[in-house]
Amino acid sequence: MSPVSRRFVLAGAALTTASLLVPISTRPGRAADSYEITDWIGIAPSGEVTLALSQPEVGQGSYTALPQILADELDADWKRVKVRFVTGKAAYKIAFRQEPPAQKEGASMSTTALYERLRSAGAAAREVLIRTAAQTWNVDVAQCRSENGFVINARGERLSYGQLAATAAKLPLSAAPPLKERSQFRLIGKPVARLDTPAKCNGSAIFGIDVVVPGMLNAAIKSARSFSGQVTAINNEADILKMPGVRAVVKLAALAIANEDAGSQHPRLPHLPRHDAVCVVADQFWQAKRALDALDVVFDGGAAGDLSTAKIDAMLDAGLSAEHGVTALIRGQPREILEHRASEVIERRFVLPHIAHAPLEPVNATASYKDGAVEVWGPIQSVTACQEAVAHAAGCSPDDVKVNVTFLGGSFGRKIVPDYVLQAVQASKAVGRPVKLIRSREEDMQHDVYRPNAGGRFRAVLDDRGYPLAVHARVAGQSLFGAVRKSWLDQTPEGVWDESMVDGIYNQSYRLPHFLVETVDTPLPIPVYFMRSVGSTAAVFFWESFISELAQRANVDQYAYRRNLLADDPLALRVLDAAAQASGWTAPAPQNTFRGIAYNCYIGRGGRFKTYVAEVAELARVGGRLAIKRVFCAVDPGLVVNPNTLHALIEGGIGFALTNTVKSRITFSNGQFLSWNINHLGNFIPAESGSTEGERQLPA
Repeated sequence: MSPVSRRFVLAGAALTTASLLVPISTRPGRAADSYEITDWIGIAPSGEVTLALSQPEVGQGSYTALPQILADELDADWKRVKVRFVTGKAAYKIAFRQEPPAQKEGASMSTTALYERLRSAGAAAREVLIRTAAQTWNVDVAQCRSENGFVINARGERLSYGQLAATAAKLPLSAAPPLKERSQFRLIGKPVARLDTPAKCNGSAIFGIDVVVPGMLNAAIKSARSFSGQVTAINNEADILKMPGVRAVVKLAALAIANEDAGSQHPRLPHLPRHDAVCVVADQFWQAKRALDALDVVFDGGAAGDLSTAKIDAMLDAGLSAEHGVTALIRGQPREILEHRASEVIERRFVLPHIAHAPLEPVNATASYKDGAVEVWGPIQSVTACQEAVAHAAGCSPDDVKVNVTFLGGSFGRKIVPDYVLQAVQASKAVGRPVKLIRSREEDMQHDVYRPNAGGRFRAVLDDRGYPLAVHARVAGQSLFGAVRKSWLDQTPEGVWDESMVDGIYNQSYRLPHFLVETVDTPLPIPVYFMRSVGSTAAVFFWESFISELAQRANVDQYAYRRNLLADDPLALRVLDAAAQASGWTAPAPQNTFRGIAYNCYIGRGGRFKTYVAEVAELARVGGRLAIKRVFCAVDPGLVVNPNTLHALIEGGIGFALTNTVKSRITFSNGQFLSWNINHLGNFIPAESGSTEGERQLPA
């Protein structure tokens, strides 16, 4: 038997297996085989239920957890549920801070923002189905109940949802349908298996890189290494055009896509005065890639051509040593105490570099520009941002931009920024045909929108028992909000400050009678954007490391030290105690084994939610090196829709943090990012990162 290519399998299976490409509102033949009960629920005469998913599946589990909420309130038969990605309705958008509602996945907001909305949608559909059945039987609604895809009356008669759907779809929905009590949940809170796992295991799931559309060409791209670079010459274009399969060489206009105003991802300048990349368009991708490798293109470094890690670190050091910063929080008289007791001040400094998102699937997009309208396909994390950006660049209305979202092979925030989509649109417009543009891993790493760098300076004076009396915390670095969310900056008489720079410090839980928190922005030409956990990845690392330093200086156990500082916060103590107990903290550590403990309460944007977390990391000396042996984690996130998803997110987060901490340092020289590929950085694998066997999810 001849081997079957994955591409063939994908093409043959796309119509029958998990795919996010088909919007529910325009599903072919929908009027004949399914009835829309609400914006979120369609029911076929056969009883098959199609649940709408508005949030891109980035690997975080929304493809299962969000439909669980709908299906539970609907009382659907989970075995007969299918999921389809949807766009185009206000119901599918959520609001973040000072920006209009948008359809996107980010800020850990999807479940929190959509939980009540999805419950109400499911309950409204259940109520109208019960009402339809009651009318059919000519009985009172109170004599009917729903169960597993059926409505059952007091006589035991049953009608399936499929039998009721056509009539129910014509009836008005209740504006305030009765919601279930928690004790009635059948799916919410249960460890339901992920719906997308089979398709991702058998190769039938469609990622952006798998997309094929009729008449499609393929493009490979090379960008200026410097962030301010531009194309100055292409010396052998005529020779490249003679290579097999090559259709065109296209210069691509530079984009200001990562620098945005609130509520908008698109650049305010329609045409920046330079081209900073070139792509080769060919029949097949590897034809394009080989031609690109042979292309003799000359780039100029531009104004930031001398950017280097040394200059970046010097700016950080100057910011940390500056006489003044912008005050984010002040409590008591920290300045006076630190000045009066200067000889007793304990000071520590920390520095973290920029970090690339490095998702497993490099950024890619397929675009088709025709007659002033655009259709795009790809791993897109924000539908609204993509529509706005494409419309602005193409000079059309957002209504003329159709976005088809595939599964995302990782993102961590990277694929909210649609710069790669706009490059595919430019290529399609230039050649007059659909084009799939794929960045190589090297291109993806060198031209990311990075997590900002950060440095921390922490100064403290201890009281007579060794606990913090006065603390001055300052974080310097490239301001994320200053680059991409200026409307999110907090205004003060001293200037503006960026909450993300000190997230987990200015809003920390420890007892600190005198406390000063400052920020210092060190602007850079490096494009930056949100990364998983945003500012907490740096700020909490700084803060918890400093707390451990203070405990050591006071000769007090790290765990006991934190317990004392959190004495007035019972929810914090819950997770701290659970992590300590799971790790056997009070028992002596084995020889050559070292342990550290940390705590944080992550507060969602605008205070939408709180998640309490404590971790213990256990290291062992192996030869001349330290190996991470085990990590114990206790977490209290409130109500958990799917424990399996939570466990995966926590375990993945630990691995992600370990990778960022010890394997993801990137450096710059001559305006360029030096670590070219993922093998220059690396990810932790289970053999290196030990286990999370002590993980505990605490009841809400």
